[in-house]
Amino acid sequence: FIGCEVAASLRGRGMDVVLVEPQATPLASVLGERVGALVARLHTEEGVEVRTGVGVREVRGDGRVTGAVLGDGTELDVDVVVVGIGSVPVTDWLDGSGVRVDDGVVCDGVGRTSVPHVWAVGDVAAWEVSDGRRARLEHWTNAGEQAKVLAGALLGSGVDPVAQVPYFWSDQYDVKIQALGAIRADDTVHVVRDDGRKFLAYYERDGRLTGVVGAGLPGQVMKMRGKIAAGAPITEILAPTS
Repeated sequence: FIGCEVAASLRGRGMDVVLVEPQATPLASVLGERVGALVARLHTEEGVEVRTGVGVREVRGDGRVTGAVLGDGTELDVDVVVVGIGSVPVTDWLDGSGVRVDDGVVCDGVGRTSVPHVWAVGDVAAWEVSDGRRARLEHWTNAGEQAKVLAGALLGSGVDPVAQVPYFWSDQYDVKIQALGAIRADDTVHVVRDDGRKFLAYYERDGRLTGVVGAGLPGQVMKMRGKIAAGAPITEILAPTS
């Protein structure tokens, strides 16, 4: 997402941009190739040169960047290189504490760690999500929602399952891309709306709605939050209404 957002920002300033992605499409490992292709289309239409299935082998320059060599031998003349490769959680300070760590602080669905009376929220916290997996969701809205859930658990007031539906968004050009749910790249994808720029896709696993991704359709995305939390049957979601 960082790479796509930077590409969009630079194009908005009139710069020539090459988006290099080793996967088959941008965001393929997060949203799957089908929706990733719709994101790639957005960038292509805005004038970005999208190169997929290839990585960067070498960055050249003496004191400043002057070029980049791709894995297929293509050489690009560039002035700026932005590398978006994710982050690594800093957990070394917990060594010897007894707090279990595995790509972040391991938590249950309300933020409890392996040590009594120790809780965690935010980017470093790997919470159990709706499908039983644990995930670190690196978005500021997630930290706020986790804090509400954790506070409820501490006070014994119960947990709102809707608040635990993972959510993030990314602004690219004039389009807000939003995602709700514990989406997997290998989920079955149903693109239910696509006008060439804006789109809406439902994600299915084992016959249940697991998530929704939309571009430029915030209302259509957010209204599905309760159905995702409830694991609504996909047939109910796709059934035509009279």
